[in-house]
Amino acid sequence: MKNKAGYWIDRLDLQPHPEGGYYREIFRSHAEVHRDHESELRSACTSIYYLLEGNDFSGFHRLKSDELWYFHVGQPIIIHVLDTDGSYKCIELSDSETGSLQAFIEPDCWFAAEVSSKSDFALVSCAVAPGFDFSEFEMATKSSLTSVYPAQKNLIEKLCRF
Repeated sequence: MKNKAGYWIDRLDLQPHPEGGYYREIFRSHAEVHRDHESELRSACTSIYYLLEGNDFSGFHRLKSDELWYFHVGQPIIIHVLDTDGSYKCIELSDSETGSLQAFIEPDCWFAAEVSSKSDFALVSCAVAPGFDFSEFEMATKSSLTSVYPAQKNLIEKLCRF
């Protein structure tokens, strides 16, 4: 049963996420911090469980904060990153020899994720510092992202929701 997405969705009480997949926030720090050149206080760190299954994907989006991804169970998850300098990198998050158990996404980079096997699932955790806030969550549009990253047009068409 632990090798089924439904088991983890039920066990962890995961809910649909606006970018795709399922999630549940499990930690929001009571400590608060300021970003450089900003006056607003933010939670120092937040953490969620995040699950993708089958053909679902995390659509291209970006945050103003650092984000760390941690692999738990399931199939490899592929994270596609479009860096602020225009470069592309692909990170395999998995417990296989070709993967890494954790990945770091820099602030302001566009990124998307998908399960390598479209017939299975992946369960990960994501930690964001300073903490995640939906007001800083920006979903990409196919047209705007393609104009900046034309070499990645096919990937953007596949993993952009709008």
